Amino acid sequence: MTVALVACGGAEQATSAPAAPTPTVANVIPAQPVIKDVPNTPVPAAKADPTAIPAVVVSAKDTVRIVTEGEPNSVGFATGLCTANILDIVCEDMVQDPLLWIDNDTFEVVPLTGVESWEQTAPDTWRFKLRPNIKFHNGAEWNATQAAFWISFGGDEETGGNNNANAFSYHGVQKGVVIDPLTMDIVCGVACPILPRTMTFVKFQDVEWYKNTTEDEHSANSMGLGPYKLVEWRRGRNVELEAFDDYKPNKTKDAQAPTIEHVIVLWRNETLIRAAMLETGEADWAQISLEDRDRVPKVKVGTNNEVYMFPFDTVHHPELTKIEVREALNLATDCETMMTEIFDNLFECFGTTAQLGTEGVTPENSAPYGYDPVRARELLEIANYNPENVIKLNIRSNRIPKDVEHGEAVVSYWKEVGVNAELHVLEPQVLSGNGRSNCGHGRTKSDYEAAAGSTLHEKCKNLGPGKPYFKSMHVGSAATSTESLDFASRQGRLRNSCYGRSSGVCDDKLEAMMAEAIATDTGPLRVQRNVAVVDYIKANFFFHPNFVNVAIYGLAADLEWEPYYAPRIRPNSMRFTAK
Repeated sequence: MTVALVACGGAEQATSAPAAPTPTVANVIPAQPVIKDVPNTPVPAAKADPTAIPAVVVSAKDTVRIVTEGEPNSVGFATGLCTANILDIVCEDMVQDPLLWIDNDTFEVVPLTGVESWEQTAPDTWRFKLRPNIKFHNGAEWNATQAAFWISFGGDEETGGNNNANAFSYHGVQKGVVIDPLTMDIVCGVACPILPRTMTFVKFQDVEWYKNTTEDEHSANSMGLGPYKLVEWRRGRNVELEAFDDYKPNKTKDAQAPTIEHVIVLWRNETLIRAAMLETGEADWAQISLEDRDRVPKVKVGTNNEVYMFPFDTVHHPELTKIEVREALNLATDCETMMTEIFDNLFECFGTTAQLGTEGVTPENSAPYGYDPVRARELLEIANYNPENVIKLNIRSNRIPKDVEHGEAVVSYWKEVGVNAELHVLEPQVLSGNGRSNCGHGRTKSDYEAAAGSTLHEKCKNLGPGKPYFKSMHVGSAATSTESLDFASRQGRLRNSCYGRSSGVCDDKLEAMMAEAIATDTGPLRVQRNVAVVDYIKANFFFHPNFVNVAIYGLAADLEWEPYYAPRIRPNSMRFTAK
């Protein structure tokens, strides 16, 4: 199947929206999980109408207990601490409704609670009709003024989106313009032909609440539009949510009213403990390890749309600035052996940062680099590699299955070819901060303009690493999802742009290539330019590739839930069946 990378506004979308050209990438729907020999692997569901009004369902239980791998960084999204990780599901998709959503069956764009329809009115402008009588959790009215504030907040050019988590890394410079109380335009800094597909991380809170509360309160509380509202974040213990009685369902199953009244979010770092909680009935949902899948009452498997990769700091680290060193690190690791010895061949090596099905990713540019330690040693000699400059691989535990064992193996391979390397296992929030200590995090457009240097690389080097730690990230780690299914608009902006908050790359040629691809209309030319971006990043060894992450979810026997194609969880789609 193929699907065009433009929005479908649902049954009531304006008919004047541009027709979608036939895409030329053969497989733009995310691939099925590559994990093998796992019981209860779901069979893809029959494709349904994403705009059909969901049937009213009843849950046999009124409380679901969800266990993640760590305590949330924040329950409010506007702090920059709300990541796209499972541990931050509260601020992403429980107390919040993004502007738009991508249906898990059809991969078409569908509206959530606040949107009626949308259409493109100019190459850089999209007009949104908002729904009336929608309320925030504190009773404030949802309208175009509220919506426009947050569009401009997350699309602010000077601050790079006010460090607003994933919003700017997806859609870049944008401004919200009020047309009337229920009509808003989104005006992009450049042409934005696939804008609706990039709106899955754009969220909203009551503006007056936000303006009249402290930064600590922004992290500890939330006044969103989502199907659940916060009861209390008991730090160190749990997060309690309850169904939002005034949530107004929309014409998609992802915007249905909650059937489960209460949600309790717990956290346990150890995968065995999470599985044991499911086994004993103390939990109803948890992400578990491969080894524990036979312990739990029910198993679900999903691709999670994440590729596990290690981004390099190509600007500030004296050795990683050398392309030969980066290539050597990649050629030094025997990925195939690690897949066999560590993962029992349940995963497969993969050579880029977004899975097949993403526009721009092809079988050729997603092929692994291969294993050649002899050539790796030659490259280190050519680069005049200095072993006094330690190279640190920074990871966190339980981000993906067996990540510590995998990290240890990678560092061992690097040492074997003569690299002075160390593995550092960090707490989630520390790792997140470490990965953002690059030029684009906390820097304004004015900072770049004033910096010395004739190229972005020179300017970034002279500015130095950014906040919060102001030091090189060395080699980071990330399992990055690409919900838009478009490479340049996600992996480009987030991981490979000098202005990205999680990028160790500053390359003028690449920056121009990505800007051109992002502004190109859907069709063969956009595909071609996206492919060129992926090819360039791969050829310059800006990252260390690993594999496509496959998530294993354990469920209570009576809990009904299907994995989403990305790491997102909306408990309003969960229900318990009667025994």
